[in-house]
Amino acid sequence: MKAIIDLLKMSICNSPIVTNSSIGVCTKWKRAQFITLSEIIADTLSNSEHLQGKKRNELGTTISSITLQRIFNDDYSAKENPDLRFLKTLDKLAIFLGYSSLNNYLKNQSKSEIINEVTTKKNIIEEEINDLFFQDIVYNYCHSEFICMQKLPTIDLTPITEYVFDDAPFKKRISDYLERHAKLKYRVNNEDNRSNFEVFDFKTKHLDNDLVVAQVNEFWNIEWLDENNRIAKNYNKLNKQTYFIKKRQGVWKIWDNHNPDYNYLSAEVKETQEQNTI
Repeated sequence: MKAIIDLLKMSICNSPIVTNSSIGVCTKWKRAQFITLSEIIADTLSNSEHLQGKKRNELGTTISSITLQRIFNDDYSAKENPDLRFLKTLDKLAIFLGYSSLNNYLKNQSKSEIINEVTTKKNIIEEEINDLFFQDIVYNYCHSEFICMQKLPTIDLTPITEYVFDDAPFKKRISDYLERHAKLKYRVNNEDNRSNFEVFDFKTKHLDNDLVVAQVNEFWNIEWLDENNRIAKNYNKLNKQTYFIKKRQGVWKIWDNHNPDYNYLSAEVKETQEQNTI
């Protein structure tokens, strides 16, 4: 039913009666546009050769703006049952488009057109699901890294093992970064949310059967305390990071990462270590 309704909606939007009207130039329809559409449909149906006599009395010649808005906003499933009344509404939409009935409308639509419409929507849904799946991997990894940082000066990489492969070069860099801070006896200040992070604007740049390349903006705000509980340094950085996510033996995990500030961070910690040994 949804594929049929989506096809009707597309046909209505592309109908010359609509495109040549005042709402034809609107990119997004709101209440006012649906009121106008209701008036256009009523005028067309009242003059339609396919809606005369008994059929005219049975179906009527109007569709309310509220019903149209529900249909176009995909809210009909929650508000309207696919009963006889709703089917009559679809019949009237088909008649508005110049067909004698909904069945006649569907018979005149090529199968390839219907299949392409359904396939396109299916592909869009699958892309959205993929994005959410890989976005969760990246966010959960960042959260697990934050937990590892909060455990310092104790080094425990267990939280990230679910999201990063054990033999990944990325895991080695994470370990090195945590060890440098542990040697300085740094720990994260967690009081009053003084340390936090955000992940946003996730984008999939490449996707195939066993590799995903994704970019994401990350903001890290970390207040580091030294062994005397004094503020050692503040790290506040917003940057775009690239993640390489692999599929191995049916499992997706992070294999590598490009952080444009990694070398700077490593050099900064190394310099602090050298100063402490003087």
